[in-house]
Amino acid sequence: MANTEAALKETATAIEGVIGTALVDYTSGMALGTLGGGKELDLSVAAAGNTDVVRAKLRTMEMLGLKDEIEDILISLGSQYHLIRLIKGRNNNGLFLYVALDKNRANLAMARHQLKRIEAELDV
Repeated sequence: MANTEAALKETATAIEGVIGTALVDYTSGMALGTLGGGKELDLSVAAAGNTDVVRAKLRTMEMLGLKDEIEDILISLGSQYHLIRLIKGRNNNGLFLYVALDKNRANLAMARHQLKRIEAELDV
């Protein structure tokens, strides 16, 4: 089982093209841990903003009566992919892994596969 720091390091090294990554509590909007980012990407702002995205999608699913779970949310920009992977598991409710990727260097299918693997090993 990986802790927050180990999961973020694994995300940054196992996934090609990572700009920054964070583990976020979407009940509060706070990042529990971040790695990367910098001038190019303020991960605290990204954590708060993506919390709004997750909450909006969960509300929409509830209003539609959808009895399903979100695996991940993809936002495609001109030069970046932003992936939000909701964490499932006994102790991990209300969390998501967020990763911003350079579109020219990243393989989206592999990134999703690696995030799923990292999520399965995460224990916060």
